[in-house]
Amino acid sequence: MLNPLIDEIFELILTRQVWQVHTLAAELTNRSAITTLDKSPERDLFKRNFLIMNALYQLQAQLRPQSLLISTLHIELLEKEDNSLVTTNENLRDYYLDWRNYDTDEEKIDELLNSFWRQFKTTSPQQVLNDNEFKALALEWKLPENFTLKNVQKRWRQLALQMHPDKPNGCEVKFKKIKLQYEQLKVAAR
Repeated sequence: MLNPLIDEIFELILTRQVWQVHTLAAELTNRSAITTLDKSPERDLFKRNFLIMNALYQLQAQLRPQSLLISTLHIELLEKEDNSLVTTNENLRDYYLDWRNYDTDEEKIDELLNSFWRQFKTTSPQQVLNDNEFKALALEWKLPENFTLKNVQKRWRQLALQMHPDKPNGCEVKFKKIKLQYEQLKVAAR
């Protein structure tokens, strides 16, 4: 089933570099593209997030699987040169592309929200990555196979010097991205 929010979301991600699910939801509500979906506040929030994530994953498949970075805390349309940085959490993608999950009951929603907040509390601000995602990121950063925190810190300093917005070839967006990656790799190095 084609999600009716795809075009609206695509227009939005073209206007600003980085989004989050809640900021997309707020803007879609302001544009009257999304309204109240359920009487229960928890189910309404879940359904809004489900529709947004479903639309994002459908959009990702339409664009190219590697051109749209999707996580709840960071949604970004990437330039061609950045495509290798994106890894997709297939379980999450499969969950949000399965329309049967849209009508999840309140007990399951509570369980999902509690799980999200537990993960968020222990990993914030970085995105939770699986083993394959960590390996891909370590490869992108040119880290040794069994890298240490010291390896990550050294590489971070090198990349930060190259990408810092104050440098001639620096870029604020890329700098923020490598900062997020650094936080993710620090967790893996422990």
